[in-house]
Amino acid sequence: MDKTIHRIAQGYLRFREQFCSESGDFYRQLAELGQKPRIAIISCSDSRVDPAVITNTKPGEMFVLRNVANVIPERTSETAWGVRAALQFAIEVLEVEHFIVCGHSGCGGVQAARRNEMCGPQGQHLEDLSVWLRHLNEKFAPLEAQVNQLEPELHDEFYEKIGIINSLGNLFTFPEIERRVKEGKLQLHGWYFDIKRGELMAYDAPTYSFVPFDSLVQG
Repeated sequence: MDKTIHRIAQGYLRFREQFCSESGDFYRQLAELGQKPRIAIISCSDSRVDPAVITNTKPGEMFVLRNVANVIPERTSETAWGVRAALQFAIEVLEVEHFIVCGHSGCGGVQAARRNEMCGPQGQHLEDLSVWLRHLNEKFAPLEAQVNQLEPELHDEFYEKIGIINSLGNLFTFPEIERRVKEGKLQLHGWYFDIKRGELMAYDAPTYSFVPFDSLVQG
C-alpha cells in the first residue's frame, strides 16, 4: 500500500477505535437526528485551511462549502450551479442563522486570478480553472491603480480580502438570502485567516476593514 494512503488508513483505524469506545453515541445521535447546524461557511479548498480545525467545532455544527478561492459568483452566473445548490440547501432547508465567507493568506487561486495566469506547473493551460477565476479577475482588474499605492508585500493580502468582500456582496444577488438578512434571520460574516500567524480577522463593514477576531471575542 502507498505510504500516504497507509497513513490515512491508520488514521481511520484510530478513528474507529475511538468511535467504538468513546464517540459512538455522539455519531449515532447525529445519524438519528440529522444535521441542524446554525452556521454555514464557504472557505477555500486549500488543504492548509480547515474551518473545523480553525474554529475547533465538532461534526454537525457547521455546513461547509469549499471551492477554489472561496468564490461566490453572482446568482445569474452560468458557472455557479454547484454553489447555488449548496446555498439554497443551507438557507432554505437548514435555515442557518449565520453565513461566513472565509478567505486566507497565500491563496493560490487569488494570486492566479490577480495575475491572470491560470497555468499548471508545466505551463499547461487550465481551462476550467481559468473560467472559474474570471469571477475574481474581472473584479480585480479595475483596482490595479489602487493596489499599486500599497507596499508590494501587501498586494496579495489586499486582493485576498477583496475576494472575500466580493463574495459577500454577491450573496445579496440571491433573493432568499437578501430576504432573510432583511428579516433579521440571517447574518453574513467575512473572515480572513493568516496561515503563518494563525490569526483570524473579521470584516467590519462600516470601516471597510478587517479587525482582529480576538477583539470581537473579548468584546
